[in-house]
Amino acid sequence: MRLEKKVAIITGGSSGLGRGMVSCMAKEGATVVIADLNKKQAEEVIRSEVESRGARGLALEVNVTEESKINELVKRVISEFGKIDILVNNVGISGKPGLPFTRNTEEDWDLVWDVNVKPIFYAAKAIAPHFQERKSGRIINLSSIAGYMPGRMKPPYSVSKMAVANFTQILAHEFAPYGVTVNAIAPGLIWTPLWERLADQLQKTWPDQYANMKPREIFEKRVSELVPLKREQTPEDIGWAAVFLASDEAKNITGQILFVDGGAIMR
Repeated sequence: MRLEKKVAIITGGSSGLGRGMVSCMAKEGATVVIADLNKKQAEEVIRSEVESRGARGLALEVNVTEESKINELVKRVISEFGKIDILVNNVGISGKPGLPFTRNTEEDWDLVWDVNVKPIFYAAKAIAPHFQERKSGRIINLSSIAGYMPGRMKPPYSVSKMAVANFTQILAHEFAPYGVTVNAIAPGLIWTPLWERLADQLQKTWPDQYANMKPREIFEKRVSELVPLKREQTPEDIGWAAVFLASDEAKNITGQILFVDGGAIMR
């Protein structure tokens, strides 16, 4: 198993992409700590995706937008398991989808930035002494193809995800002397509840293209338009990408953005 005896923290691991990463890392033998606002759901994921596979896990209620809570998280995990090997910064929100920037408020921008970007800074800062002392560690951040496809549907989100990519490379430089790698994953089109709201806005913005279509139909149409491989991505796709970046196989990969998007972005 590629992650046997490794201890991983995954923020926002109780659903969606986070759950996919929890599942895949547990399959590879990792001890997984889920840091999430929804502790009850996180505990269910630990039971079904981690402990059911014979791995160890822990669910903690953590508000990652508070630096003090991140500091407490790192201390708790080190106390409980003796070390941390992998940090996955997965928490993120899309904000209000379907709005041009002229209809966004300062509060819209602040909220997305506070959730999508600042917690990565808090977590990297909190874990730095531990990783530097051990001269090893993996940090994996979640970016998005939205950062590389400027559009008018969700400006704060797109900007925040490009910021994540840039900050990932800054951190890669900072941590490199200590043997710590820092990379990001940029997922493509994944079916989530967000599409219920986004589909409604797409219908209002382009009624000729999306009239009388259900959200799932609109999602599939967007996949066919944007993804060369013509298939959607899944939480498990992201999970296996995270396993690779966390493994010894990726020990010489740092400062990179791994696009898991069916070819939507080719760089």
